[in-house]
Amino acid sequence: MAQRMDARIPRIPVLGAAAILFTALQYPAFAQMTPAPENNAATSEENLGPLAGYVDDRSSPEALIRSYYSAINRQEYARAYSYYSEEGREPDFEKYAKGYENTKSVNVAFGKTEPEGAAGSIYWSLPVAVKSVLNDGKEEVFTGCYTIRLTNPSMQETPPYQPMSIMTGSLTPSEKPLEESVPDHCETP
Repeated sequence: MAQRMDARIPRIPVLGAAAILFTALQYPAFAQMTPAPENNAATSEENLGPLAGYVDDRSSPEALIRSYYSAINRQEYARAYSYYSEEGREPDFEKYAKGYENTKSVNVAFGKTEPEGAAGSIYWSLPVAVKSVLNDGKEEVFTGCYTIRLTNPSMQETPPYQPMSIMTGSLTPSEKPLEESVPDHCETP
């Protein structure tokens, strides 16, 4: 069953974040099923000012896609564009950014993915569903897969370092609600 993730992730205290990170590293399946903690007065978005809703994390396929949609929600299209690999993104940035001009916000839900190793890289095929709210209030749901790649960090001996990035993304409209639109699996890259 897919878990709904809102790209606007509440901030959590440092010790709580460390505990969640430890749990995620030790028990990845548990981490996918654990909802984010509730926001409190000390960490509310109002106290974050210009960083409210900002997420920039490439530590897992889900974190990468969550960060991508955080950038879309904040209308930071250059940052969103940077999550794609050079060979995977739309070559024309202006055309890419124009594709989001009527988007007010997005939410994303994830399916399960497992890493596949090949020729010094690690690949994931991540099932997703995306709910987009347009500026006129209309909601659209999309279903599909992202292919994500990480060149083995220990093999990257000279700059520039290549972080985890989106190789491809394919989304199609869905008539189902967000949580029901997440594919069961995606084809192995």
